[in-house]
Amino acid sequence: MITRVGLSPAGRGEVVGEPPELLLDGLSVAVGSGRRRRTILTEASLTIARGEMVAVVGPSGGGKSTLLKAILGLLPFSAGSIAFRGERASQPLDRIHRLLRREAEAVFQNPVSALNPHRTLRHTIEEPLAAAGVPPPERRRRAAETAARMGLSGEVIDRRPAAVSVGQAQRAAIARALAARPALLFLDEPLSALDAIVAHEVAELLAETIREVCPTILMVSHDLRIVRRMASRVVVVEAGRIVEDAPVSAFLDKPRSMAGCALLASDQRRRAVFERPTEALPALDAAS
Repeated sequence: MITRVGLSPAGRGEVVGEPPELLLDGLSVAVGSGRRRRTILTEASLTIARGEMVAVVGPSGGGKSTLLKAILGLLPFSAGSIAFRGERASQPLDRIHRLLRREAEAVFQNPVSALNPHRTLRHTIEEPLAAAGVPPPERRRRAAETAARMGLSGEVIDRRPAAVSVGQAQRAAIARALAARPALLFLDEPLSALDAIVAHEVAELLAETIREVCPTILMVSHDLRIVRRMASRVVVVEAGRIVEDAPVSAFLDKPRSMAGCALLASDQRRRAVFERPTEALPALDAAS
């Protein structure tokens, strides 16, 4: 069922000039049946304005990826609704999700499994452009241009996934999403498969490219360095519930939820370890 609604940023139904890009209203996801049925996402409500970059954080298994998959229609929701640009859907996999999938691109955790092993990276990056009806010369140009922005040369994108590194595969997955110039971009731990140095480099390239494309973004991440670098808002999910929603600066200054406090404390401990000055090693004895 689809209805047209005017929604306020608070999501309470007041008529406004422009509806939010994406709105979740009491979204719940349940799995199993009978006595084994359990709710893994409970009454999630969230408003995302056009052009906003929202980061979803929280402990492992807390429901972050479940939230993302429910929005994309990859998981059926048992209650609540999703509104995209003012059109609300109370059932998954209907016209709203088909529209979302035309307007949106997603990058998931495992870059290698997201790429067709029998196709070159160039073909993979061009694929959404071909689906959108972009003429071959234009899609080749845009694919090569986006790949170059993500640090991939023409020689690299002519290889298949098995012939490139994990970092290059993830850059290709991100380039594939950005080449289509999506209105919405969903990122599910897009840098988790990369080591710290490569992840930082790819994050910088991603942030720079996103500034040019300017999509609305919902990103799941456990890394507050990436959140700090890219997001404007932080949503904390714990045990299948949204327990905090705040601007990045306010969250980093003083989280309101216990899960948020734990995440920030863990990040501060990690930064203290990795940013600690290295002590000079004692000089080796000449005779040793």
